[in-house]
Amino acid sequence: MRLFTFISDQQQTILAHWVAFARQQMPAARNMDDAALLDHGRAILEKIVSDMQQAQTEGERKAKSEGHATRASGSDAVPSRSHARQRERQGFEIEQMVAEYRALRATVLRLWSAASVEAQSQDLEDITRFNEAVDQAMAESLKVFVSEVERTRDLFLATLGHDLRGPLSTISSCANLHLRTRPAETRHALVILRSVAQMKVLLDDLVEYTRHRLGAGLAIDPAPLHLGEFARNTLDEIDAIDTGRALELTVNGDLDGEWDARRLHQALSNLVFNAVKYGAAGAPIRIDVDGSRSDEVVVAVRNAGVPIPADLLPTLFEPLVRGEGQSPQAEAGSQVAGANLGLGLYVVREIANAHGGSVSVTSDAASTCFELRLPRICTR
Repeated sequence: MRLFTFISDQQQTILAHWVAFARQQMPAARNMDDAALLDHGRAILEKIVSDMQQAQTEGERKAKSEGHATRASGSDAVPSRSHARQRERQGFEIEQMVAEYRALRATVLRLWSAASVEAQSQDLEDITRFNEAVDQAMAESLKVFVSEVERTRDLFLATLGHDLRGPLSTISSCANLHLRTRPAETRHALVILRSVAQMKVLLDDLVEYTRHRLGAGLAIDPAPLHLGEFARNTLDEIDAIDTGRALELTVNGDLDGEWDARRLHQALSNLVFNAVKYGAAGAPIRIDVDGSRSDEVVVAVRNAGVPIPADLLPTLFEPLVRGEGQSPQAEAGSQVAGANLGLGLYVVREIANAHGGSVSVTSDAASTCFELRLPRICTR
């Protein structure tokens, strides 16, 4: 009997084994009935049978064995994709879902082998086609399962970042009220406000990261801005946090243009805080704003200290990438300690890209320098 015919005839038996295996996947399966455990198993099996009966070229065979079937539908309704989404929502781990396909493969081949009296010439071809179809279904499920896990994580982070703003605003309001009503007792209120400022930086980075991951993009609202005055105001705010570091600003040339002030405030703050965190203790942070070019303005933030490892430079602006070293400033209790989720430089890059500009870094024994290049008029 041909393998695809056997699968069709013995579908109920095969699916009973599918459900029995799924029932062992704890803790997700603990409170699931047979219908939930079966999920898209029947549709997956029917799709495999259909695939085995279709003629295919050698190129199509190779692509399918690698999980890239040329005739595979891109629809979200493909049974293997739907199964992956459902198993992720039911609380299965990715290893448990993959194990379902391994168990399905083993069950079918074991039952078929036991039912076959003698081998036929086409049996090897049937086994090959069956394995290809299972591999394709598993590859589709894996891709969707991972995508669902990442989306769930991003939604959680986006919600967390948004919801934490409320209590943070309350803490800030109470600390400011304390400053106004008890001017003689300001030390603790100032510590709270400095911590609130740092938490806001982290939340801003987190929100921008999740917005981009969820496909919302980074919106900007350019308006006329004098970058020299803007830089002074931004550095005054950072200096008020009392980082213990001198911030030296140099401005040069024509600094008028059109940019999103709120976004640039976030970008410049991230670059300065990064320099404070990883720069040499006691050494000043130098910020140069150069408007000598007619088409762009360059903002450079430079600090002394241990150079960034060369192998880290290519990925430094990717999300969740952090330097391994810690500067003496990043000690427990420091206002800048922990003020980095590995998202700050990624956010700077996205802000630069949104303006049609770029950000780059050079690092050697003398200094580390980040350069933010901004077209005078936003080109995006």
